[in-house]
Amino acid sequence: MSQALIIIDLIEDIIGKNGLSNSSYQQTQARHIVEQANTAANYARSNNIPVIWVKVGFSDDYQDIPAGSPMFQQAKKNGALKLSGNGCSWVQDLEVHFRDPIMVKKGVSAFTGNKLNKWLIDNEITQLYLGGVSSLMAIQSSARQAHDLGYSVTVLEDLCAAATLELHEQSMQALQGMAKISSIKEFMQTK
Repeated sequence: MSQALIIIDLIEDIIGKNGLSNSSYQQTQARHIVEQANTAANYARSNNIPVIWVKVGFSDDYQDIPAGSPMFQQAKKNGALKLSGNGCSWVQDLEVHFRDPIMVKKGVSAFTGNKLNKWLIDNEITQLYLGGVSSLMAIQSSARQAHDLGYSVTVLEDLCAAATLELHEQSMQALQGMAKISSIKEFMQTK
């Protein structure tokens, strides 16, 4: 079974201290998500497991946002998530390597508005390990869509965060049955 690690939305606007859409900032800090992401990514690379970084981002005029989305309309109002701005830059200390595939999503799920699914199919990936923020939005949405697309999905619980620990824990519980809830330690025992 071919595997990939997908890490979602570790960008300035979402988890940065001064981000324009950073409701998960405190929990991201408390749970050491950037350090956890680097640990998992380094392990994956050393074991020839692709690390795919996914971030949400839109054009300066926001013509590419989901028109009916209250969440993304709020981002537009705040001037957040512009691909041309610093808000869509990876957060400081995140170790994104130049060979790692990067996908830009146009919605909540890692699969929205990009070629992630095609890349996974082309590379014969069947097992996905997910991490990132927010557990409530991007992780749940991505795990559910990956499940429905036929992937075996594992969520690395300690590589995820939400606005509150309670929301994170509820999200992990809600995904049981669609995804295995695991840890970086268990992931690092895979080959």
